[in-house]
Amino acid sequence: MFTPSKEPAPARIDFIDVWRFLAVVMVIQSHIFIYSGLKIKSIASYLDQLDRLGELGVLIFFVISGFVICSGLVAEKRNTGTICLQAFYVRRFYRIIPPLWLYLSCLLMLNSASLIEISQQQALTSASFLCNMPFPEGCSWYAGHTWSLAYEEQFYLIFPLLFLFSSLINKSLHFSFAVVILIISSVLLRKTGHVFIGEYMMYFIFLLTGCCAALLPQNIINRIRQMHLTNWLSVIALLLLCVAYLPIEIEKPLKVIIYPLLILLIVLGTPTQYKVIAAIFKNKQLGYLGRISYSVYLWQELVTGDYVGWLTFIYIAGVFIFAMISYRYIELPLQRIAYKISDNLKADAINSSLTELKQDQQC
Repeated sequence: MFTPSKEPAPARIDFIDVWRFLAVVMVIQSHIFIYSGLKIKSIASYLDQLDRLGELGVLIFFVISGFVICSGLVAEKRNTGTICLQAFYVRRFYRIIPPLWLYLSCLLMLNSASLIEISQQQALTSASFLCNMPFPEGCSWYAGHTWSLAYEEQFYLIFPLLFLFSSLINKSLHFSFAVVILIISSVLLRKTGHVFIGEYMMYFIFLLTGCCAALLPQNIINRIRQMHLTNWLSVIALLLLCVAYLPIEIEKPLKVIIYPLLILLIVLGTPTQYKVIAAIFKNKQLGYLGRISYSVYLWQELVTGDYVGWLTFIYIAGVFIFAMISYRYIELPLQRIAYKISDNLKADAINSSLTELKQDQQC
């Protein structure tokens, strides 16, 4: 019978962890400067740009998520010839749901104590990953940010199936063409008044862009990673100029058309061969902060919308401390359990396939 080898887990791409940290900082700054009640005259005229920068942080998360998750699926299919969906969903469940439900449980307790306002229905909507749907009651401020988790989990319910049932997923060129079709569809839907469907497709496009990168031939990925510092900084400047200065009616369609590619080039093209860049993106402390960014993202919403002014910075520091504790004593132990279950499920799936193959040969 097949027994999974105890190979070490693939090394993390450290600069991607740092990008996770920078992305969550983008989200936090928009919440602090726009919703916490801070009165800073020098930035009062830039609140729209800061809000866009916050959304950019979420879009960076989407591209990274698509790349990391799909890279793992590609590696699994290359090594075993198939994808064990049960194992994938077990890993996803243990990674996402326990921290989320802990956060939502805390919100409901605070609501019971009349400290915040969130209904059971709103909490259930978030817990069910439906916060991106236009329900009348919404999800309240304190769980409203789970709209991004909703897009991710809805995407990952569908996308892994393509690895099993679609030849499209095995050819990066065909896959890229499909993404282009989705981009055109998203722009046209928005222009014809179907805003919700157009935006729904738009967020999937960012996740799909990361997946597309995971399917690229290694020589192309290597070229991106060897991007010259000047080119990399130019791409960053272009993206920030678009975010900061484009009128909203122009920025919205361009967000779908060019932002996914620009974000992909910026993240994967991080030129860590230069010492000044490596000092930031190879920094172990920043990489660690990126690894705890999920809990930071969940809990920062609780402390950035109460209009408490400068106290928000103290609360945010508390969120990072709590996230460190949560990561060590809740998330990491759960991830270890998930990988043990995942390994067993994959071993059972491979053994079952081998048994069926032997039976077919005997027949």
